[in-house]
Amino acid sequence: MKLVGPINHWRTDPSGWIGSVVMLGFAGIAAWRWQNSGLLFYALTFLREIAAGWFLLTRRKNLAQQRFGAGAVFAYVSSALPLMYLSPSAGSSSNALLASNVVAIFGFAIATVALFELGAAFGVSPANRGAVKSGVYSFVQHPMYVGYVLAELGLCIVNPWNVSILAASIILYALRSYLENAIMRLRQYGKLCA
Repeated sequence: MKLVGPINHWRTDPSGWIGSVVMLGFAGIAAWRWQNSGLLFYALTFLREIAAGWFLLTRRKNLAQQRFGAGAVFAYVSSALPLMYLSPSAGSSSNALLASNVVAIFGFAIATVALFELGAAFGVSPANRGAVKSGVYSFVQHPMYVGYVLAELGLCIVNPWNVSILAASIILYALRSYLENAIMRLRQYGKLCA
């Protein structure tokens, strides 16, 4: 997988460029949240959004033309939802903050490995850019979402009110998984019928 590849022209992949701008906006919000809360989760979210923005500019073309729809809405809302978590509660101990940071590091490590495995096949909204079956994807079908859920779980340690945001996040990740699987099944069905 190449980290430095050609950047797609905005005319050939306008949604990649728009998505990159959105993800860089999310990165700015994450940097602001990191500065105000001091939580490592937001520093890692900042880095994730920068990487996502880069991969959106250099991604593979969608193999099936699709319009912006419900899948894209779910995808961008679920990408923004981690920015809504509440800061640590006043009674959070240093042990709770440490545990939150450890869980965030572990979750983001899984998600980052998955992102680099996807490389040019990465996209925010569900699309057919080819299946990845190597690395962490040989063990778990959606390792990026597993990593995000683990990282976000760490925020529930420092503020119990975050459980409701985590529940919403899990629902959106499940919807994204379902839509991605449906798109890949359509691709396989199309190959069988051809």
